[in-house]
Amino acid sequence: MGVLFMFIIALLIWAAGIYLLFRNREEEEELLLLKLIGYYLLGSFNFNVNGLVLPLGFVISLFLKPQQNKSVKRGSAIFGLAMMILGLFF
Repeated sequence: MGVLFMFIIALLIWAAGIYLLFRNREEEEELLLLKLIGYYLLGSFNFNVNGLVLPLGFVISLFLKPQQNKSVKRGSAIFGLAMMILGLFF
């Protein structure tokens, strides 16, 4: 029961974060919601080397230069990084 509860809480936090980022968009963009989910997944991707966790996906997202909604997409990658860090502790 406790694992299911934690999963539901994490899912609600994730959905709320993506929704808030989507609402704060600077301009209309086609398929922005899917792009935000992609930036989130990229930001949360990590590479584990002998117990050392490297946020490889977030570093890659720093090199991407989006044309529209730059701050929202960067925020989505940072949100993914934050959720990855939280996932390491819980």
